[in-house]
Amino acid sequence: MAAPETVDILDVTGRWSLNRLLSDSLEDTFALQGIPWIVRKVINVADLEFSFQQDLPETENSPTRFTVKQTVRPGGFDSSNEYILDGKTRYDTVPIFGEVCATNSYVSENAVTVEDTLHRKIERAKGQPTIGILELTNGVHTGWASQTVWGFERIDGKRYLCKYATTTKDDQKATARMVFDYLGAPEAL
Repeated sequence: MAAPETVDILDVTGRWSLNRLLSDSLEDTFALQGIPWIVRKVINVADLEFSFQQDLPETENSPTRFTVKQTVRPGGFDSSNEYILDGKTRYDTVPIFGEVCATNSYVSENAVTVEDTLHRKIERAKGQPTIGILELTNGVHTGWASQTVWGFERIDGKRYLCKYATTTKDDQKATARMVFDYLGAPEAL
């Protein structure tokens, strides 16, 4: 289902499911990230759902925080973590990737290139210069790096939350657009 106009990149609260028909294959990306072949086969057909809940700010100047739950069926690669959009590097352990370090922040339109969005146009938040969420992630022990821009794109007249990922390792590179259907309000996290 398309995303409602009331949801924008400043608050992606909701449940989102990967739309495999509109998304690119993640096979090359997962291979670069060192995911074993059999696990890649399961994940490439599994249902992937994200649930985002924007947390209330602790103070007026607190960065935006989202509690995020990722569910993968089948597979058992579920995870829960927190996205803090302040540009600081944090470490986490994710079932499929192992230890990763990540930096998350909002980005303005002039900081995003057409290469960052894989030559697709994404929309700005209403009345704001913000166009996306920039996620920089590295596999701590596996040597891959991924730059992902989250944004809203219109596809065949419908509005979707999308992730545009460029993953590198050594001299190899893989790109993928992931398109997410809006499922509604998040369940209690």
